[in-house]
Amino acid sequence: MMKKFVDLDRITKSFGGTRALSGVSFGIGQASVHAVMGENGAGKSTLMKILMGIHQPDSGRILLDGRAISIPDPIKARELGFGIVFQELVLCPNLSVMENLFLGAEHSTMGIVRFGRMEKLAAEVLARVHLNLDPRTLVSGLSVAQKQMVQIARAILYQPRLIMFDEPTSSLTSDSVQGLYRIIRQLKEDKVTVLYISHKLEEIFEIADTVTVLRDGKHIATLSIDEVDQTRLVQMMVGRELDLSGQRREFKAGKSLLRVEGLSGDGFSEVSFELKSGEVVGIAGLVGSGRSELVESLFGVRPVSSGRVWLEEREITDKSVAYRASQGMALVPEDRQSAGLIATMALKKNLSLPGIVTGFSELGRFIVTGGRETAFSLKAIQKLKIVASGPNAEMQSLSGGNQQKAVIGKWLLLKPRVFVLDEPTRGIDVGAKAEVHNLIRELASEGRAMLVVSSELPELLALSDRILVMREGRVAGEVCGEKRCEEEIMRLAMAAVEAKDGACQTAS
Repeated sequence: MMKKFVDLDRITKSFGGTRALSGVSFGIGQASVHAVMGENGAGKSTLMKILMGIHQPDSGRILLDGRAISIPDPIKARELGFGIVFQELVLCPNLSVMENLFLGAEHSTMGIVRFGRMEKLAAEVLARVHLNLDPRTLVSGLSVAQKQMVQIARAILYQPRLIMFDEPTSSLTSDSVQGLYRIIRQLKEDKVTVLYISHKLEEIFEIADTVTVLRDGKHIATLSIDEVDQTRLVQMMVGRELDLSGQRREFKAGKSLLRVEGLSGDGFSEVSFELKSGEVVGIAGLVGSGRSELVESLFGVRPVSSGRVWLEEREITDKSVAYRASQGMALVPEDRQSAGLIATMALKKNLSLPGIVTGFSELGRFIVTGGRETAFSLKAIQKLKIVASGPNAEMQSLSGGNQQKAVIGKWLLLKPRVFVLDEPTRGIDVGAKAEVHNLIRELASEGRAMLVVSSELPELLALSDRILVMREGRVAGEVCGEKRCEEEIMRLAMAAVEAKDGACQTAS
């Protein structure tokens, strides 16, 4: 029987009138990989923050090696050997990788910082996480995936006894995910205990020894991974059965809403396609294929060097972001924290922000009317099933999935005809993912055009009427109809010379 390392005994935590954890009790085995699963808002991240001393429980005990302990702050957590990798990026972009790794724990002798020593240790830990970077590189120049690996390196640097991962693969490439698995297995061999949060079922069955399910802040079950399957896990998480495999029903495309001709810019070139009313078009491709750069350019966030873009019959190639939004285009960006939300503003302020920027009259002709703003936010909260204490809730108090719903919901006031969504379900639990999928289908059925970028091929296949596959900044092909399958998409994305026997062929 596995020796207990940490015991959580009747942990309870509330934020105002919201009960985040209610009498949660379970044990974590030493040198094991223990997964914690549940929908957004189930209490997973709150539990991690209690173990890191960021939050204090209202009641209950934490036992380490059988002894009750107090964790008043993160400094004490680090002294106990606890480390964490947060889902959201918490790095200083204006500092180097090395400076971020040692922030608050710089090596020094008699007040003199030992930069050479830190650079050597930084290089070693970066190599351990398979990140080929100069430690002096500024974090601002890194990709989202690279930043996440820096966070993982920082947690490992302090040689923890317990390391917590909160959705660590939400920003990683498939190669980086496999690298993370290797890191976790090595940590386990080194007698480090891993507490792992993920919404991706395949990850849990790949690396976990034990799984705990939370729902609505309550402990549902703790089981050996051999005792459960994916169907049972989902049912325990959401209290109902979910089916994410369904394909879109037949649809009839309407008029052209977005037309792109020969568009080129930083990261992509000579891209042409058309998006019609009522259809969902997916964009697939490996990281670095130019997907995000393309969609950001479509919305005016990035400049283009050549080519033209039309929104219905109006050319918008050189128009501003505000103009494109006012004319019926919306963008849900890949990184909700830095580009999709203002964390210091209330939920209702975030939801009404596009309307305020574009001078939308329903909020008030000259001055934004508080009553109208609140009324709209309540409708958006209801439509998207955002779990929050109310319109005035702080964005930081919402779970990742509910924040993502708010990023989509803030555009509803403008009633856009073209939605561009970059990784719309990144970091979202299975229940919230089903709701976002249904929302995308619903918006398309209302006659809007939906352009969806996703790294999850099953998601694209379930949502899309046709899929554009990008490779090295260009559209390598289009897959549609009965020809759609993951193998054909990957063949195009990876420039395979020909499909293997039995594989579907490129759709024309």
